[in-house]
Amino acid sequence: MKFVLNLLSKYKLKHNKIESNWDKYKQLTKISPSCIITPSASLVIFTTPENPHTMLEIGQNSHIYSQFNLLREKSNITIGERCQLGSVNFNCAHSISVGNDVLMAWGITIIDHDSHSLEWKYRKNDAKQSYEDYLRYGDIVKNKDWSHVSMKPIIIGNKCWIGFNVIVLKGVTLSEGCIVGAGSVVTKDAPPYSLIAGNPAKIIKRLSKV
Repeated sequence: MKFVLNLLSKYKLKHNKIESNWDKYKQLTKISPSCIITPSASLVIFTTPENPHTMLEIGQNSHIYSQFNLLREKSNITIGERCQLGSVNFNCAHSISVGNDVLMAWGITIIDHDSHSLEWKYRKNDAKQSYEDYLRYGDIVKNKDWSHVSMKPIIIGNKCWIGFNVIVLKGVTLSEGCIVGAGSVVTKDAPPYSLIAGNPAKIIKRLSKV
């Protein structure tokens, strides 16, 4: 029974139809009518702002299979034009920006924060708070204290291509035309038109702009 109630908390039954989160958060998104949002794509906004503003923007002619998780009122994700984004887990507490003509494969995680403090004294109650918030509100970050959690924006430039099972961590800028090899963990910026790979990812070769 609890499972059913939790499931129903994610969707709103209206006129015998299930209202998706894409409809529920319509005031908080700006999505071009020319976009393809596939059935596997998902959107969760954990903390709805008191004053509605755009938290997710997707440009024209983009094709989206991804999962968008916006954790705080000030979280912001921007996707450019003509992007094809596979099964990418966007986990955003600050900001994630994706340029135009970007390709992303599947199994990718892009996360702009550490989730918890590096110091035990600040994270010791995180699991307990999350547990209590989920039972009471169905929201694991309802009362999360973000003040000691490190977060930095992620920028993915135009014409980038990210291979499958890549992880991109906070504060990273991938400049125009970068390619990230499959299974890489990206912790530092990459210059324009470079192929990077590995854990941590390093420059493998320079690429032609043509």
